[in-house]
Amino acid sequence: MAYTNRQLPWRFFLLCWFQWHLLAPLTAQEYDLFERPLSFEQIQTLITEGINERNPRKQAFGWYKWALYREQEIPNRDSAFQYMARSVELFRQSGDSLAYHRARAELATRMSERDMADEAIAILQESLNYFKRSGNKRLETLMLAQKARVHQLRGDTAEATACRRAFRERGLALRDTFLLITVFMDEMMHLQDERKYRDAISLAFRVLELAKQSNRPQFVTIAEYQIGYFNLLAKDYHMALRFFKRAEQSLGQNQTPLRRDLYRHLFDVYAALDSAGVALHYAERHIRLADTILSRDRIAVSQRLAAQFQAHERNQELTRLSQSLEAIEESKRQQRSFFYAILLFFAAIVLAMFFMIRDHRHRLAASRLIAKQSEQINQQTIRQLEDALRIESMQSMLEGQEQERKRIAHDLHDSVGGLLAAIKMRLENLPSQVPSLSKNEDFLKIRELLSDTIAETRQISHNLQPSSLSRFGLVKAVHDLVIRFRGSSGPVIHFQHFGDFGDLDHTIALNCYRIIQELLQNSIKHAQATEILVQLTRTGNDLAILVEDNGIGFDPERIARGMGTDNLRQRVQFIHGEMSVQTAAGQGVSTLITVPVKSP
Repeated sequence: MAYTNRQLPWRFFLLCWFQWHLLAPLTAQEYDLFERPLSFEQIQTLITEGINERNPRKQAFGWYKWALYREQEIPNRDSAFQYMARSVELFRQSGDSLAYHRARAELATRMSERDMADEAIAILQESLNYFKRSGNKRLETLMLAQKARVHQLRGDTAEATACRRAFRERGLALRDTFLLITVFMDEMMHLQDERKYRDAISLAFRVLELAKQSNRPQFVTIAEYQIGYFNLLAKDYHMALRFFKRAEQSLGQNQTPLRRDLYRHLFDVYAALDSAGVALHYAERHIRLADTILSRDRIAVSQRLAAQFQAHERNQELTRLSQSLEAIEESKRQQRSFFYAILLFFAAIVLAMFFMIRDHRHRLAASRLIAKQSEQINQQTIRQLEDALRIESMQSMLEGQEQERKRIAHDLHDSVGGLLAAIKMRLENLPSQVPSLSKNEDFLKIRELLSDTIAETRQISHNLQPSSLSRFGLVKAVHDLVIRFRGSSGPVIHFQHFGDFGDLDHTIALNCYRIIQELLQNSIKHAQATEILVQLTRTGNDLAILVEDNGIGFDPERIARGMGTDNLRQRVQFIHGEMSVQTAAGQGVSTLITVPVKSP
């Protein structure tokens, strides 16, 4: 009896069915914090409560859910990426390392979609190392699955396969009930191919025990069926009969292919035990059920063939009708031919007159079109010249500003700063000459004011001419700028950067620095903000600058354009960028500037 070949379709169905119905509930149950869906109102409430309670973890979870909402409901992946990055930063501030690495891994998978696969893999590896150190086997296994996906997106099939293999090995090591059932079923099929039926029966009993422990009756039925089947292959017919009967009771009245195969195996068992009457009974039941299933399939096929035949008949009828209509039309055409011949002479005269008039009109229209195009070309040339002159004037103005800043910074640092330093040195030496001055309050106050003046002069010099920009690049210069703006009574300023900024042109880097400096000054002076986010993102040929605050905002229809706003727009226009400002009274300000740059 060749059972192996007949069992192959069931084997494929069984493994797929287990993986679908057993592994999915495990993920939803284990990662409920991250996987549980929230409505729009729930997300907004979560973010608002987190801000009011000054709870960065609640805010982080709210921004995480908001990013997924934007990604799934509105399909806005660009803003979702920004919100996910904000969630990662807030998780880091909250000190929740597990949630931080979990959200950071999600951000990494989205980075892989933005041509940043190498950085994404590095982040996933850091999260994987963290979960290894913390002993969180489940999340360690999840990181392997995500690494496999990123490697697959990058086209690295070998690494993707290795990660999937490691994922399977660690899944087995977890000793999870559902995972063990899946793994044991896979091993049973390999043992069946090797004809090691006793080992397969042992594993089937372990599956039965695990299915009972998990309180899943449908899996108990499958395990009992497998135990009976392997005993049938091992020719232990009494044991096979015992478990086939159990499986039959568990199936109920469902008319499924499993019941059909079960009847076939019961026939084989009773036939082997010389119970011809019972064997014949199950053979009849097997045939009836097989006929029922076959009839159902045949009815479907018949209905499909009938529909096709009817469609063919309709097509033939339509063809005959079309031929009849063509014959009628041909008769009409012959009748009209004589009438057309009579009209042909008159039509030729009319057409000749028509073409003469149309040609004359075409000449007039062509003349007007040529004149209009010439005027448009002239206007375009004038606009190009005006744009070139404006850009040249703007470049001269900006270069003049930078040169003046550099000169003032140099004078403050070398001249005024040197004089103040010399005065401070002399003041420091006076107490040794006049001991009574060390206790004089006016003297001490003058020395303190002098120190403050030197520090303020150095700060002004650095703001006017950032030396770190030319030495270390844009990221370091902005980092130093943020540090200088931070204060004990000022707002909290967060700085994030994604991508490589090492190859930026100095002119673009300088103008980006001035733009961020102007935006920070506006937020600190006018917005009354308690928190400011500065974010630099380099993706391919684009550089994005995002500055957001939670201040009082303003009405964009009523706000006046000041010198700072004009300078800001001029700088953005000079580097061929685009600026978008989103704000409303009481809702803060979000300024997004995109600048085209060359690829690294």
